[in-house]
Amino acid sequence: MIHPNVKEPATVAGSFHVSGANLLVRGLLAAVLTAVAPVVPAVSTGHADAVVRPTDAAYAGQWGIVRTRVNEAWSAVKGDSRVTIAIVDTGVSRLPDFGNRLLPGYDFVNNDSDASDDNGHGTMAAGVAAAAGNNRVGVAGVCWTCQILPVKVLDAKGAGGYDNFAKGIRYAADRGATIISASFGGNDDAAMLRDAVNYATGKGSLVIAAAGNKGTTLPHYPAAIPAALAVGGVDATGARYSWSNYGSSWVDLTAPGCNPAQQRDGAIGQYCGTSSATPFVAGVAGLLASIPSAPPASLIRAALTRGANKGQVDAAGALTALGIDLTAPAVTINRNGRYVTARATDASGVARLELLINGIVTSSFAGYLRQFAVPAGARTVAVRATDKAGNARVVAAPR
Repeated sequence: MIHPNVKEPATVAGSFHVSGANLLVRGLLAAVLTAVAPVVPAVSTGHADAVVRPTDAAYAGQWGIVRTRVNEAWSAVKGDSRVTIAIVDTGVSRLPDFGNRLLPGYDFVNNDSDASDDNGHGTMAAGVAAAAGNNRVGVAGVCWTCQILPVKVLDAKGAGGYDNFAKGIRYAADRGATIISASFGGNDDAAMLRDAVNYATGKGSLVIAAAGNKGTTLPHYPAAIPAALAVGGVDATGARYSWSNYGSSWVDLTAPGCNPAQQRDGAIGQYCGTSSATPFVAGVAGLLASIPSAPPASLIRAALTRGANKGQVDAAGALTALGIDLTAPAVTINRNGRYVTARATDASGVARLELLINGIVTSSFAGYLRQFAVPAGARTVAVRATDKAGNARVVAAPR
C-alpha cells in the first residue's frame, strides 16, 4: 500500500493473502513521499561533455540516473517509438509527460479497455521507466521515447490474483511488448504464472519483475521464475535497502530503489521499493532495445547482467556489452603563438576536429591531426574532437 508518511529509507513490504486457487496477493505498492529526495552527490565515470543533463523539474533529485550512468547512455540513445514497455500494474493515468506514447491497454480487474489508474502505483512505475525527458516537466524517465502499454491487473487497493497476473503478461506479449515490467508478486510458485512468463519469453518479450519487499532470501514470484529477470533495490551508495529481497541464486540485478515520479495528479513524490527498481531496469532495457541493431530480448538480458557494476544495473556498461562505443576521443593540444595543433586518438577512429573560438565553431577538419590558426583577440580557444561513433570531447587550448 501507499504510505505517505514513511521516512526514507522506507520499510516497504507487500502484504500477501492466499484466496483459493487464484492466489490473491497484494501488489508491491511502493512507499511514496510528497517531497522530492535530496540531491545525492555522485561522480560519473564518463566524460563531462558526453553526459546529458535534462531540464526536467525533478532531475536534480534523480540520483539513480547518475549512479547507473543512464545520463551517459543518453548520449548514444534516448529511446525509440518502435520499443514498447508494458506496465503490468494498477493501470496508468494520462500525464503530459507520457504524451501520445501511452497506448490503449486493457483492464483485467474490470474486464474492459479502460486501463486508467485508480491507485497511483502503475502511473509512477510508468514515469520511472518512460516519462519524457528534457521537457522541463516532472521527471526524466529512463527511456524518453519508448511507447507505454498499460495493463491493469491490480485494483485500487493494490490487490490482484495470479490469474490476472498471468493474463496481463500474456496480453502484453501478444501486443508486441518489447519489455514487460511486473511490479507485483507473491510467495507461491504457480504453473499459470510460469507458463505466462515462458509464453512471453517465447514471443520475444523480456519480463522484468520485482524481487519483493520483505528483506528476505525467500523466492518471490514471478521474479524467481528463471525466464524472468528479478530486480532488487539499492540506495545511493549501492547498498541493498533493508526491505529488498535478495539472493544470488534468484535475484539477477539491482537498481535504484527510490526514484522521484509523478503521481496521478502530476505531483512529484518519492517512489520506493523493488516496484520502483523494476521499471528503472525496464527503462534501461528499453534503451538497449532502441539501438539500431534492435537486439532480441536474450541479448538485452545478457547485456544487462554482463554490463552490471557489482550486480547493479549500469546503462553505459550494458550498451558497451552490446558493442556500442561511448568513449570520447583522447585529445592533446599544443600551442605556438597564433597556432594550436590538435591530435586525437580513438579506438573507433576520429571523424573530425573543430576549432571553437569563444564557444563558436570557426573551423572544421575531417581527420585526427590539424593545426589551426587562432584569430587575434580570441577570449577562449578550444578544440572539439568527434569520433566515428559520434562521441565528442572538448579540450581547452593552453594560453
